[in-house]
Amino acid sequence: MDNGVVSAAAERITLAQLDDLLRQGASVLILDVRKEPAYQDSATRATGAIRVPPDRATETVSALGLPRDAWLVSYCT
Repeated sequence: MDNGVVSAAAERITLAQLDDLLRQGASVLILDVRKEPAYQDSATRATGAIRVPPDRATETVSALGLPRDAWLVSYCT
């Protein structure tokens, strides 16, 4: 833990596992961490996703005050 930020090893999950979490009522926040050009060039957006610059992900998530008990699911291309 550094400056109030808890760091955990990243874990990959499938879309089916994400769907299971959502159906179980888990608190899940989807983070769009694509680099700016990829984000701007794509018309595809995950519904409800929070835009987080990949080079400042930890700082941005901390500054947003996201729930500490939520699953943070990030995606990029």
